[in-house]
Amino acid sequence: MSFKSELGKQVLILDGAMGTMVQNLELSDAAFGGPAFKMLTDLLVFSRPEDLEGIHLEYLRVGANLIETDTFGASPLRLKEFDFSKFDPSDLKAIPNQLDIKTCSLESLTLQLNIEGCRIAKRAIEKYRAESDYDGRPLYVAGSIGPSNYVVSSTQANLNKGTFDQIVDNFYYQVLGLIEGGADVLLIETQQDILETKAIIEGANKAFAEKKTRLPMIVQATVDVFSKMQIFNTDIHAAYTTVSGMGIDVFGINCNVGPKEMETTVEKLSRFCRHPISVVPNAGQPISEDGQTCYKLSPEDMANLMEPFVREHGVAIVGGCCGTTPAHIKALREKLNGVIPALRQPDEKIYVSGPQEVSAIDSSKGLLRIGERLNVRGSKLVQEAVESEGEISMQVLEEVVNEQVRDLGIEIIDVCMDSNIVETEDVLPKIIHGLTSDFKGVMCLDSFSVEALDKAIKSYPGRPIINSISLEEYKKGESKLDAVLSCTNSHGAIYIALVNGPEGPAQTADEKYNLAAEIVKQAGEKYGVTPDQILIDVNAYPIGSESIEGLNFCAETLKSLPRIKKIHPDLKTSIGVGNLTNGLAKKPYMRKVLTSVFLDEARKAGLDCAILNPNHYVPPESLPVDDVALALKVILERDMGAFDQLEEIALTKKTGVKQKKVDYADLSTEDSICAKIKDGFKQKEEGVIEKEGAKFSYRDHIALEVSEITERHEPLDFVSGYLMKTMRELGDAFGRGEVSLPHLLKSADVMRNAMEFLEWFMRLKSGVNPEDEIQYKGTVVIGTVYQDVHSIGKDLAKTLLENYGYRVIDLGVQVPLEKFIETAEKENADAIGSSALLVQTSNHMITIAKMLKERSFDIPILIGGAPVNSRHAGYVAMHGQDDTNNIFNNIFYCQSGMDGVNIMNRLKEKEGLSDFF
Repeated sequence: MSFKSELGKQVLILDGAMGTMVQNLELSDAAFGGPAFKMLTDLLVFSRPEDLEGIHLEYLRVGANLIETDTFGASPLRLKEFDFSKFDPSDLKAIPNQLDIKTCSLESLTLQLNIEGCRIAKRAIEKYRAESDYDGRPLYVAGSIGPSNYVVSSTQANLNKGTFDQIVDNFYYQVLGLIEGGADVLLIETQQDILETKAIIEGANKAFAEKKTRLPMIVQATVDVFSKMQIFNTDIHAAYTTVSGMGIDVFGINCNVGPKEMETTVEKLSRFCRHPISVVPNAGQPISEDGQTCYKLSPEDMANLMEPFVREHGVAIVGGCCGTTPAHIKALREKLNGVIPALRQPDEKIYVSGPQEVSAIDSSKGLLRIGERLNVRGSKLVQEAVESEGEISMQVLEEVVNEQVRDLGIEIIDVCMDSNIVETEDVLPKIIHGLTSDFKGVMCLDSFSVEALDKAIKSYPGRPIINSISLEEYKKGESKLDAVLSCTNSHGAIYIALVNGPEGPAQTADEKYNLAAEIVKQAGEKYGVTPDQILIDVNAYPIGSESIEGLNFCAETLKSLPRIKKIHPDLKTSIGVGNLTNGLAKKPYMRKVLTSVFLDEARKAGLDCAILNPNHYVPPESLPVDDVALALKVILERDMGAFDQLEEIALTKKTGVKQKKVDYADLSTEDSICAKIKDGFKQKEEGVIEKEGAKFSYRDHIALEVSEITERHEPLDFVSGYLMKTMRELGDAFGRGEVSLPHLLKSADVMRNAMEFLEWFMRLKSGVNPEDEIQYKGTVVIGTVYQDVHSIGKDLAKTLLENYGYRVIDLGVQVPLEKFIETAEKENADAIGSSALLVQTSNHMITIAKMLKERSFDIPILIGGAPVNSRHAGYVAMHGQDDTNNIFNNIFYCQSGMDGVNIMNRLKEKEGLSDFF
């Protein structure tokens, strides 16, 4: 019974937590090769294979269909976090003879860990099948694959950065081991960076190709109560869309929250997910009891909460993550045994995605617009930003993006960097990666260079449109269709297909139809690209440029549209309409009229999508009737007399005024500063401000505005009355999920530019030399506690604190508890920040508080991480004793990195605003 054949016949049960069961074994440090490796439970495949086999058997005996291998962190990049020269193998009796863990390569260690992990699980299944009470249900080994602890998506935060190809290779080795060990299915779980997830799938595909086999893939994202992958603010719909065309077999969610908190996400998934769904929650939200973090959701309550997931929302696989036990899995089996998942009818629209949101390839309610302005060939502003000497001006490019997406409502933007001045193959992926750090739209990756498109799609955290494929010759013996699809098709992108052949672009309706039909045929037969992945671009020629007597390019294009749509009902059409009015750049009104009227006619004929300058397109009914009539004569009849009349009218018109939803010039200077901080609006500009004989060199225009307000505000009054309020509003919006982390970081950068001038100015007024070393608001010692190698949360907190003016001393991960205190004393720190991702390591925070109390060192402690909550903060404050009179009242729970900033600011305010700087 293959895994794929059983999906949907009845609900399949995944096992519960491995970590919870391992903790119950109460193993010594020696079982892990020493105390430094105690978090690397994957090593138990060498030291305690019988115990792991016993855990698998416990889950099988209570009803699990799938058991996960103990390989969640068994990949080279995760293993790289540990110093194996200090490894003691004496208690690991099952290490293969040929493997010297202290000296072998991480790739070799990865292979063996995954092979052994699978073999242990397979032995457990074989033993269970031989038992008398085996009920004949299908059983599978799920090869567990966790994240690498590196991020691939663009971020300003100080996180471990990896490249796409690095992540591909990392998981290629892990999947090789899982295949050789005999896994039945891959379980890619706890995913937080969707670009890393893409790379993991590509690594798996690389291994499949080498081994000439293919395993089903389950992909599970980790989301918050807002249905978002929190670090990059990726909505669950965007996450699914990104990987939906990459050969996955099941998509779902796991970890972070309990089933109650997953209800909204499950309901959303059931509406749009075309794949079988898996849901694997924690046993509720973690709480702290007697200094121990635990999960309190009972097996019965968990089963009751999850039953509607299957019966009402059609979830195909359920199981348990952190805190779940065989009792939870038994309750799920009893509640759902033999239940067939409800039949779903998910949304049939085709979607593309960006790093945060999706956009439907749907013209049922109007023309789908793709903004063309981010084009080095079509915008002087973009050309100067990219091709001028020095660094690319990302600020200018961001402004072009924002004008289209934020101000004009364009959901998809075309990004084209084809240039003979810069290396497109390097520049396009660099710009794609940089612009997606805080981007709410979708990108269309546009280049003639196949290498540039190949690199760009690896830099893009979403499912893009690729512009373009065609049957024109790319190099001798190879069409552009073959060249592009052979290297990008595994990403499941949407493709714009130009009706260009070996002889060039099609001109007549017949030529356009024939080429479109051949493109659809070849894309499907050679690469499995389906018609709903193709947008046929019917080509636009400049009006009046026909070289064949009696030919009307506009009419031929309009005539081709309904015919092309009949090739397949899922096929969509597109046009790059800018070329239609080529040469009319100095006559914007005429360009607007002709573009708008042509697109209206094309829409009636079956056009779905247009690549355009959004400023050139308006509803024709908003234009003068006489001007529309002239445009129709030009387009439908090729009446060049009407063209001349329209040209005369255009000369009398004033137009080209750009629309902006936010005009900072309409605001007071104070409100303008605050609005720019909220928007993360950067105005890169270098100059010098002179005050009282001293000079301040600034990098952003906002410094000039801040300088102006010091003429009527005391700096501290402005900070407390305006800037602090703005910062708190941003923090609150972040807490509500309304502002993404990348946006928050951009806002922090604008805030820092404003604060740098105010700090300089106040030092000047107080008689201190402004050129002296800058004084920070305060110093925070931060680190991840001992035995915990997770750094993402800590690194985000560090980045935000630094952006808001604090000196941060980062001790790294696995920090000995004594080092927190010693460093804080040595550096005269204002606070200690400790982070933990694991339940067991979070209790080290209690020990830190106890050590501080014993030393009478009264310093604030900021605590945070997945298992930490306000209740746990209470246990830290009690520092292991029962006398409430002896409480350590300087403990602050930070739910997010922004909480750390707000708490530090309020702590400093209590000491007087003069110390704030």
